[in-house]
Amino acid sequence: MAIKYVSEFDSPEDPGGLIREVLDMGADFLGPAEDILLTWTLRLDPALDPAIAARRLLESYEVEKRDLADTEAGRLITLLRQAANSQLSSLQPQGRRRRKNMPRRSST
Repeated sequence: MAIKYVSEFDSPEDPGGLIREVLDMGADFLGPAEDILLTWTLRLDPALDPAIAARRLLESYEVEKRDLADTEAGRLITLLRQAANSQLSSLQPQGRRRRKNMPRRSST
């Protein structure tokens, strides 16, 4: 079942308009920016490359015109820039890894 967001800013690149809302809050957003980036990443469609989505958001939200230096919203912009410049494989979950020598849990 697909999640339907009611935000007017909902888009494939910004599910629920989360990034837009934080940027609109500006200095009033107290953070942490890392939590927003994680939530955004988890909301993205797995078929959508997060780097491409980040690039589109940075361009469409005109972040260069926003004066958010030294704020958590500014930190989010920095994180989005890092995501935009990263490789897809480094952002996608690698699956659950088992620790060596860890016993399996029984299903009883």
